[in-house]
Amino acid sequence: MNRIYRWLFGRGRTTLPARDGGAVQTVQVRLSPQELLDDRSVIIAYGLISSPPVGADVLLVCGSGDRSDSVVIAHNHQQYRYTAAQPGEAGLHNGVCGSTILLKANGDVYIKPASGRVVVDGGAVTADDFITTSGVKLSDHTHGGVQKGGDKTAGPQG
Repeated sequence: MNRIYRWLFGRGRTTLPARDGGAVQTVQVRLSPQELLDDRSVIIAYGLISSPPVGADVLLVCGSGDRSDSVVIAHNHQQYRYTAAQPGEAGLHNGVCGSTILLKANGDVYIKPASGRVVVDGGAVTADDFITTSGVKLSDHTHGGVQKGGDKTAGPQG
């Protein structure tokens, strides 16, 4: 039985950056010191974007038991994987830079951009409740120093 699994599946590591210019993403995979497979198609779930870093672990399925007829169905990078998820949580994580979007078990959505910025390109951000910054509500705050003419107001107050 073990021999059958070895013919149908393979484990290895990526050796070059993924190539993403064609119809499907491809990677080069080293299975053993003697076995190097080039241009293995990577199958990932629709809507997810992922380009595994060099050294990522991969799982190959060899449809006909032939390594030349194989596709990558999963990949993981031991150094960069997210390790703090609680049972029931899901999200996106870029371990190379440290950005995370986590759907927490308690219903919160946790967003941590490594750059400190969240960019909305060509859209609007809408909140049903309120947005705060430094404890001041965006929708419901006052400004001091209001005067007539061209003077400016003071900064927001709580």
